[in-house]
Amino acid sequence: MTQLTTTPQSAVGVEHAAKRNSLLRDYIEMSKLRITTMVVITAWIGYAIVDAGSSWLRLAAMFIGTALSCIGAGIVNQAYEKQTDALMPRTRNRPIASGRVNRTQAAVVGVAVAALGVAVLWVGCNALTACVAITSFAVYTFIYTPMKRMSSASTIVGAVPGALPPVIGVAAAAGSLTIEAWLMFAIMFLWQLPHFLAIAYVYREDYARAGMPMLPVKDPTGSTTFTQVLLGCLALLPLGLLPTMMGVSGMVYFTGALVCGLVFLAFGVVLVLRPSVKAARRLFFASLVYLPVVLMLLLVDRV
Repeated sequence: MTQLTTTPQSAVGVEHAAKRNSLLRDYIEMSKLRITTMVVITAWIGYAIVDAGSSWLRLAAMFIGTALSCIGAGIVNQAYEKQTDALMPRTRNRPIASGRVNRTQAAVVGVAVAALGVAVLWVGCNALTACVAITSFAVYTFIYTPMKRMSSASTIVGAVPGALPPVIGVAAAAGSLTIEAWLMFAIMFLWQLPHFLAIAYVYREDYARAGMPMLPVKDPTGSTTFTQVLLGCLALLPLGLLPTMMGVSGMVYFTGALVCGLVFLAFGVVLVLRPSVKAARRLFFASLVYLPVVLMLLLVDRV
């Protein structure tokens, strides 16, 4: 009799544990740890350029707060985009889009996680750092995310929160927005335009299926898209040299940034002369090399 009564309870316990583990895996997936890691690294570079690490507690707070605010924003974004994600093959299996995670529950969790991250930045760093994080969260979730359904200009708006992580790092270390913060913001902002336009062209059919008027959707031939990509690469070349010209970095950085800028521009030229999905994908991967190399050179050769 004892075995007959405990076996069902054990089965129920195993089922509940499996559901908890499944839900945990879904939230880990929604955290987009790869993107979060990149955000934290760029924030750390901003921090390290101003302060090599005189306060480990403040540095730890910057790491934790930035990661939490990024994770929270990502979860809220996925909750808002449940319907559009469900229409695109590459996103339809996401936890919220597939229905594995309740949309409202995820939105509440996302806001709570982001709020915790801001609180950590406020207490562990300073009010300015928390305000930059709040700005990033607000622009990303309340302006950029809904704007993706309305206008191709969303790419420009989305570049703002994407360029703010190093600003968070500088604000945490210096308590103010120094010239280093503005230079890194400008480089990352402009870098994102060819970066996102290239990947948007690769997945333009997905965006069209979801009803998102991205530029490559409105420009089927890609001529306007590729021209803007080339212009972005061209403008990024002199902008990437500004840190040396303004006395923030040395000639090692200048040389490296010049080489990276020319190579990146070359991929843009190839995309215009020989337009194709393959060329767009190559430029996208080139952008993934350009940014970390330039930022690390800025850190190593800072003045």
